[in-house]
Amino acid sequence: MNKYAIVKDSVVVNLIEYAEQPTTPPAGFEDGHIAIQADHVSIGWTYANGIFTNPNPLEVVEMPTPKSLTDMILADATELAKLKAALGLT
Repeated sequence: MNKYAIVKDSVVVNLIEYAEQPTTPPAGFEDGHIAIQADHVSIGWTYANGIFTNPNPLEVVEMPTPKSLTDMILADATELAKLKAALGLT
């Protein structure tokens, strides 16, 4: 099955799946609509110059590198004092 994006005014308005490429427009196909094979698009995407674009791309969020237990203890004076006491270093 191939998925076709139905595009009007440069916006994907519907998606249709066909086993083979249609030779005539489907029933109810209005003027100004075009069908373009596109397997990985969704309604609302834009189409210009042969390229589909997601209007809401995913935002990449960088996660901070987790600190080691040693780094966390050394950064907190209270925890460092507890560790020294437990080791008999006070």
